[in-house]
Amino acid sequence: MLKTLRANVALLLIAANLPVIALAVWLGVRDFQGADLTDRDRLVQAAELVAARAATYGAKPGPLSDEARAAIFQDRGSRARIGVALVGPSGEVRAEELKAPFGSGFLPKQGLPDKALAGDDRILKGRGADGKAYRYAISNVANGDAKVVAATPFDFMGRSQTQWLLLTLGLPALMTLLCVGLVLFGIERYVLRWIRLLRETAEAYHGGRLDVSAARLDQAPAELARLGAALDGMSRRVHERSAELESAVEARDTLLRELHHRVKNNFQMIASLLALQRQEAPQSLSAVLRAPEDRVRAMAAAYKASYASGEIGHVEVGALIRDVAVQARDVGAGRSFDVAVEADEKVGELDLDRGVSLALLLTELLNAAGAAAASASVSAKPDDEGRVVICVSTPVPSWRPESGLPMRLIRAYGDQLGSPIEDDGAGLICFRVALTFDKPAIGMKPPAR
Repeated sequence: MLKTLRANVALLLIAANLPVIALAVWLGVRDFQGADLTDRDRLVQAAELVAARAATYGAKPGPLSDEARAAIFQDRGSRARIGVALVGPSGEVRAEELKAPFGSGFLPKQGLPDKALAGDDRILKGRGADGKAYRYAISNVANGDAKVVAATPFDFMGRSQTQWLLLTLGLPALMTLLCVGLVLFGIERYVLRWIRLLRETAEAYHGGRLDVSAARLDQAPAELARLGAALDGMSRRVHERSAELESAVEARDTLLRELHHRVKNNFQMIASLLALQRQEAPQSLSAVLRAPEDRVRAMAAAYKASYASGEIGHVEVGALIRDVAVQARDVGAGRSFDVAVEADEKVGELDLDRGVSLALLLTELLNAAGAAAASASVSAKPDDEGRVVICVSTPVPSWRPESGLPMRLIRAYGDQLGSPIEDDGAGLICFRVALTFDKPAIGMKPPAR
């Protein structure tokens, strides 16, 4: 199937010229057939005319007198390219022109020609003694057994009728080819090369290079030049609009980052106020104030990890676990609580909402572990299903709270994370959290330092 502009235009031009070519073929064939019929009629008439003259002089076996020869073969000029001979019944030559237009070897070697021309039984064909092809017309001489043989050379390509036929057929074809060539040249010069420049410009736009212009179309036809100017205007407008959008997005990201930073600072301030209040409170109230302080610090840790990652809305699991573990080491009452963390630098990311739930869940588990043992370990390892397996273990078995607010909070945070809390009863508690692989749409730049 034709897909290019040049191929389709060439096909249309050829189709438009087909009637002219068909008319030329019809006229050429008609004239060729008419001229050929005229030549055959002339050949037959020449044979009959010479036969009539020969009958007048009584053509008999034996040589003719010069007077009879001149009378029989007179009017040489009216028989252009026609040779005539007087032959006997067996084809033996009795008399022939002294000066035939193409020599004396036009008669066949075997005698009279006997192959009829298809479509005209008046004409015979054959090869003369000189090896050339001839057409023959034979006319019997009245009052005798002699025959007159008129011959004319038959060179198809050399005939004027054939040459005129080829010229008649060739000129329209040549004009059609010339027309197609000129039109294709014009299309290439005035259309296609400018379209290629427009395509290069469009491809540059597609690749993100909005600063490319179609200025090279200044010499193009007016329609394409206006199209190029329109593309340039569109490109400038898109470039300006893109710059405005980038500025707006950057301003939004800056605002959101500042908002998250202030939320984190507010959580830390609340935790500090609770810590100050806990220090001033009696021993009986200090433990009560410690739990909300730890929960506020856990939420602050989630926002801190999100701000530090440079991607607002995402939290790096490993960094969050390490931050919560550092806060859990201080259990108060003069006790030390050692928390070991086994996690890679980059474990995976969670969205901020689930990051807050994870920080709160780890805080509740580590507080319970700190109340039961002097040490604990936290591990985080990704599995093959796009999740991270987080385990908290202590040397003391069955340390998970089974009643009260901590138990309800642990279950609630597990439900928020979409993971059941698995307790083996020997001091190991594990849960699984699905990681987030979609990048956030905002806040992709790291914070300014």
